[in-house]
Amino acid sequence: MKFSRALFLRWLEETAATSAAARSVAGDHPYARVQLLTVARAQNQEWSHLILAGWNEGAWPPPTGAEFARAEEIHAFNRSVQHLNKRAARQGSQGEGHTSVRENHSLYVGPGEQRAIALRQFDALLESASEGVTVAGSLVQEDAPERFWNPSECFTELYLKTRGEPLTQTTLKNLQRATALLPKSAAVGTDVQQTLIAFNTRRDSSKPAGEYDFSLRPNESYRPVRTLSVSDLQRMVSSPAIIWMKRYLGVEAPEDAANSWTATTGKWVHDWLANVIEARDGRIFSAFPALTKIDKRIRLAADERYAALWRLCELSGKVVPDWWTSGWLNARYLARHLGAKIGSAKGWEWMATEVAVGREGAVKIADGVELELHGQIDLVLAQNDADSFAGQKIWVVDYKTGSTKELKASDLHDNLVKGTTLQLGLYALAMRELRAAEVSVSIISLVVKNVAPQLSVVDLAAHTDVFGDLAEMQRTGVFGMKGEIRPAFGYSAFYPLATLQIDNDILEDKWALTHPALVLEKEEWDTW
Repeated sequence: MKFSRALFLRWLEETAATSAAARSVAGDHPYARVQLLTVARAQNQEWSHLILAGWNEGAWPPPTGAEFARAEEIHAFNRSVQHLNKRAARQGSQGEGHTSVRENHSLYVGPGEQRAIALRQFDALLESASEGVTVAGSLVQEDAPERFWNPSECFTELYLKTRGEPLTQTTLKNLQRATALLPKSAAVGTDVQQTLIAFNTRRDSSKPAGEYDFSLRPNESYRPVRTLSVSDLQRMVSSPAIIWMKRYLGVEAPEDAANSWTATTGKWVHDWLANVIEARDGRIFSAFPALTKIDKRIRLAADERYAALWRLCELSGKVVPDWWTSGWLNARYLARHLGAKIGSAKGWEWMATEVAVGREGAVKIADGVELELHGQIDLVLAQNDADSFAGQKIWVVDYKTGSTKELKASDLHDNLVKGTTLQLGLYALAMRELRAAEVSVSIISLVVKNVAPQLSVVDLAAHTDVFGDLAEMQRTGVFGMKGEIRPAFGYSAFYPLATLQIDNDILEDKWALTHPALVLEKEEWDTW
């Protein structure tokens, strides 16, 4: 079952957070000229002036949350635990006939009751001010500046009672202009106007990406980045803005250290699997080893990693931590499992590991279309030993330590656009550039059962436009933006610079105009 990020964070905050709002020493002084308080803490006190901030719909009164009981059930329960207060010895100033809660019982304060309490607090606050009350709210939503934010019902009702007219959007805009604290400076008018131009241009879905959308100006007065790694090319279809900032501005977000074991496990597994072959002595290929030798070499490489840490801990008078041993054992198992799958392959007598591609020159996509890239293939299998790949029948293998599924020829366009097949597609084109006779590619992971070639370079011929669009991005520096910065479901890469979120529908329209070949043929819900 999927649930949104907002719901998860709310649950996490309510179950784990122990912090509370606090004021500085100066602000907490009883004689401070300004007191910053919540509505509840401002109750039962006298004030000369009140400024009620953030009075927007959904912000205050607090929105009604989910409850396991219906409103009528809560009301019926509250009535059942009340009885006439018979302890009153005489009539009070408020009359008689009051009810009280029975002993050992309590009222059920549900969403409706909480809202009624909040509204009564608002009415009480209005009466506690002796001089005046100011109600303030935002005109637009902070997380979506292009969307109008309605005032709360308390704000609207108070304005209607005071002014005798409804609080319309036009009235709110007039109020915003009339209550502006800082005068506009003529000296910065041009800069402000330029900001407005950028703001509107980024939200114009009728035009492709331009200079305000992580793109270079099309006047050829720039020096484009000529070579991109295969990993960057793969991320260009999902997070183009992040790659643009990395390559043209030289900025990257810090690595997410929350779960470093994922990256560490992947690095270890790839390193250990690279050691399954014998020393090549300057040659490309080595003989395909037996399955027992593959497993033995993997275990030896993994044990050397453990021994190195054990010696380090011994010199420092410490022991190897259990959590490290657990992570190491998991990586060792993954490497042995993937090695066993490779060892079961039939019909391939020679192999090469960590083969560098792209160093020899640009990779031809079509006539007049080239990609300049560099990368490293995990494993290349061949049927014959040779000093080059020319004329060879080649099988390119990419290891995945996660639950990545095998490649399929069906929906190949969408898989390339999503990036799941793009890396191996680029490797296949690079091998074709090295004049290999036949090129096949595969993913090998824990869940892949078909340990055999899964796609061929021939399958990619119908999707040349995808690679051609990537080459155009590299040539012009026009990338654009795609996807949500903070998606409600799942996680995305961090942006290294502060970036305003644009509505996802607008981004999709601009992306389709900028890179028509990199648009999904099927919507996400069509593939469920």
